[in-house]
Amino acid sequence: MSQENVETVRAVYGAWGLGDYRAALERFDEDIEWFGPPDVSGSGAARGHEGVRQALTTWVGTWEDYHYELGELIDCGDRVLVAGRQRGRGKGSGVEVSEEIFSVWTLRAGRVIRQQMFRDRAQALEAVGLSE
Repeated sequence: MSQENVETVRAVYGAWGLGDYRAALERFDEDIEWFGPPDVSGSGAARGHEGVRQALTTWVGTWEDYHYELGELIDCGDRVLVAGRQRGRGKGSGVEVSEEIFSVWTLRAGRVIRQQMFRDRAQALEAVGLSE
């Protein structure tokens, strides 16, 4: 089942890349828990499909010219660790940002039940029980 979890998460990113947010949400459990990076104001838990929509709208809405590049997907059983790169310019500040960002996706029965972002690789690895 774990390789299927990797493919499910890859499909979510693929749908987002095509702008098909409905197809991405179809892979999420109705009661999904969504956590942004812990160092970002207002990035506490969002719940359910509407919570995810609002969290993503808020996150992407703080950027101008936002781009995300999917990197490595690591099979961790019922979890998938994703490493990617986001870049863009802050809407308010105009500051250019390019940084690695990590997400831990938890799945049950082929559906995403939890997603949590990290800015630090070591923290993301620790969240899935791995170390560098």
